[in-house]
Amino acid sequence: MAAAAATTTTFLPPVPTPRPRLAATVRRPPPIFTGAANDVPPPEDEDSSDDYDGDAAAPRRSARKDRRRAVRIAWEKLVRWSRSWRRRNRSDVLETTRKVVVLGGGSFGTAMAAHVAAKKSDLEVSMLLRDDLVCRSINNSHINCKYLPEHRLPENIVATTSAADALAGADFCFHAVPVQFSSSFLEGISTHVDPKLPFISLSKGLELNTLRTMSKIIP
Repeated sequence: MAAAAATTTTFLPPVPTPRPRLAATVRRPPPIFTGAANDVPPPEDEDSSDDYDGDAAAPRRSARKDRRRAVRIAWEKLVRWSRSWRRRNRSDVLETTRKVVVLGGGSFGTAMAAHVAAKKSDLEVSMLLRDDLVCRSINNSHINCKYLPEHRLPENIVATTSAADALAGADFCFHAVPVQFSSSFLEGISTHVDPKLPFISLSKGLELNTLRTMSKIIP
């Protein structure tokens, strides 16, 4: 008798039908601003999924548009006011400056005095020095015989050893005294310094015995 051949049936699980995917809401990153203040773009509302909800979201969309319109109008008013304020208050510091004083007659102080004096011919640049020889050299020959002797200085630079004369009527003060001598130097002229006089420090470093910076040394 012929043997009956065994038949093996393999059952495979049904393949699931992929469901349609809803359109994803794309959220744009906030704009990166790198320009001037007057070029700042107005704020924008983020995209919302309400746009896909049909007529039920109509009131929300309308309210959102109203808010966006109000924000844009307020932003445009702010930009116009900012531009108008800038035009009214625009001024050149150099135009209103009549006198500056440079404390110290070293190479850095001399170079800064020459640079500032060259910017405006009628600007009085007063250098407060301790060396009478250098003072006479600057006033008579317009040359710092000790530092930068090969460079002729502008004629609107005046050197003096009197703190009262140098600081009288000054609009700005450039401090070019070395850090290690700044404390004693400033103490010696403190009675002639206007408390409201702006100081611009050209010196850098730490005072060795106190570890103070120039922002702590200058009163």
